[in-house]
Amino acid sequence: MLKKLLIIEDEVIMLDLFKIHLKNQYDLTLVEDGARALEVIQNNTFDCIILDIMLPYIDGWSICKIIREQSITPILMLTARSEIEDRVRGLELGADDYLTKPFDFEELKARISALLRRSEYQDQNLQNNILSFNNGLLRIHKDSRKVYFDNNRIDLTSKEFQLLCVMGESPSRVFTRDELLDFIGDLHDSSKLRSVDSHIKNIRIKFRQVQTGVKIIKTVWGLGYQIILPGVE
Repeated sequence: MLKKLLIIEDEVIMLDLFKIHLKNQYDLTLVEDGARALEVIQNNTFDCIILDIMLPYIDGWSICKIIREQSITPILMLTARSEIEDRVRGLELGADDYLTKPFDFEELKARISALLRRSEYQDQNLQNNILSFNNGLLRIHKDSRKVYFDNNRIDLTSKEFQLLCVMGESPSRVFTRDELLDFIGDLHDSSKLRSVDSHIKNIRIKFRQVQTGVKIIKTVWGLGYQIILPGVE
């Protein structure tokens, strides 16, 4: 499937050149003014955005800022101005690359390819480091050790986070108390086994403080515990 590119450019001649050089490699959406561009962005997703700075109605600076507040889609900014201040401003607003007109389309293609490769790498790393359930309703960020439920931060202790993360990595598995003790590094004795129950209880309380009645960990009687989809018993 072709990668989807949004090109925001008000010069008709430039739009024609984009079509000639890129139509066989990418699925193109072409927009001629800033106001229309924001409508398109709100209703569609793209793999890369090529954004001119000088646009009717809403300029490229403003569009770049709005895009970056909502997504990490790669942005390549275009301008006829070569001042260093313009390049710095674009990068500070969140643009990923910068190209000054006039430019060679082979260079443009190379830069687009580089941005797409970098984006795919970042997406893969993000997927590997985030456990997500129910379309992101519950998110467990393994690297930063943060947990979010319905976009609300859940503050867990180190051991609570370890327990939730371990169960989240194998959501179909029922974990015994002994297994959970292994994962959090505690010794096996009756008092430590009860500490697992205490950690689980605290996790449940913290989630219910965000949403009353939410169920996040299921007790499987006689066996142990299992993470469940939020709200599903």
